[in-house]
Amino acid sequence: MQLLYTWRRLIMITLNWPRVLKLFFLLSLLLCYNEFLVYYFVLIQCSWPSISIEHLDADVAEGSGKPLKALFMADTHLLGPQGHWFDKLRREWQMTRAFQTAMTIHSPEAVFVLGDLFDDGQWSSDEEFKRYINRFYSMFHHSSTTALHAVIGNHDVGFHYMITQHKLDRFQKAFQSPLVKMLRIRDNIFVMINSMAFEGDRCIMCDTAKRDLEKISISLQCAQEYTSDLKDMQNKKCSAKEYFKYTKPILLQHFPMFRQSDENCSGPDSAPPEEKLKSFRPKLDALSKEASDMLLQELHPRLVISAHTHNFCYRTLQDGTPEWTVPSFSWRNNIKPSFLLVTITNNNYAVSKCYMPREWTVIWTYILGVVCILIWLVLPYRRVWTSYTRKQH
Repeated sequence: MQLLYTWRRLIMITLNWPRVLKLFFLLSLLLCYNEFLVYYFVLIQCSWPSISIEHLDADVAEGSGKPLKALFMADTHLLGPQGHWFDKLRREWQMTRAFQTAMTIHSPEAVFVLGDLFDDGQWSSDEEFKRYINRFYSMFHHSSTTALHAVIGNHDVGFHYMITQHKLDRFQKAFQSPLVKMLRIRDNIFVMINSMAFEGDRCIMCDTAKRDLEKISISLQCAQEYTSDLKDMQNKKCSAKEYFKYTKPILLQHFPMFRQSDENCSGPDSAPPEEKLKSFRPKLDALSKEASDMLLQELHPRLVISAHTHNFCYRTLQDGTPEWTVPSFSWRNNIKPSFLLVTITNNNYAVSKCYMPREWTVIWTYILGVVCILIWLVLPYRRVWTSYTRKQH
């Protein structure tokens, strides 16, 4: 009889509706924290950097407009049809929540995605590529006050030897991203390039990119002369339509500038020690030295922002130009993904790096939360069973 009574009490505990509701509430709270709130708790710790004299260009007169607030991210690598469904679900949810939380907290005026938006873009049929585009814009939707700009990456259209005109056209149609593009936002100038078009092998794509780069270089020279109030300009190539307020451009590209390795890169999201000494292959892991020198000579950028390696790097190029390499935005490619918040004026800028939640932090939070809930569930059963065994003795 005592055993029957004990089992009845155990069943009553199990079917106790207030207790079931508490269990549901605790599980919902754990899920809500790990899938929503943790992104706010982490990303709210990051803020827009303040302008200082560190990167001030004294040769350019300060503009009258307010600073531009821009977010830079890279290598989202949305998986294609061959990707595992859980990998796709988990990583894309993480990127969606991180991006939407950043939009809510920081409200950037411009977002730049520095290539490799897709993982299998170079292999995709037109129908698959359309689904890619729809998923991308669904995940990274934003308000009308934010402009999104995308740079072409090798996974979007292929490395140089894989690129076709059709692949270029469909990416350009979706993201308005030609081989070389000059973009003026407020008093700031951005030049976006297709890294794979600077192979230097005199192919049609490479020749077109070089000509477009030279046109932008001339436009910048003309703007510089006009801004300097040189009314008797000597450059006959200048035309009235090219007159705009000059400032040194910010160069945006997928491949980093030429470097031999990531040996001199540091930070928690930089390459692991065993990868830092791995030699980079020019034209595959970074731009060639010839292409890098040409870009610096033609554009004289004040800042270069690149991607591709999936790891963070900050370094100074041979002419003194700083380069920031943005790590992957996805847990799949970096254990601690991050993005950049950059405050930009026509003669100055400031950079802040924002870390996203770590995947293992979320996993351990789930494990500890479930263990605590299980302990809470088991304690009443243990008390009833202990009472029964004592009476038996």
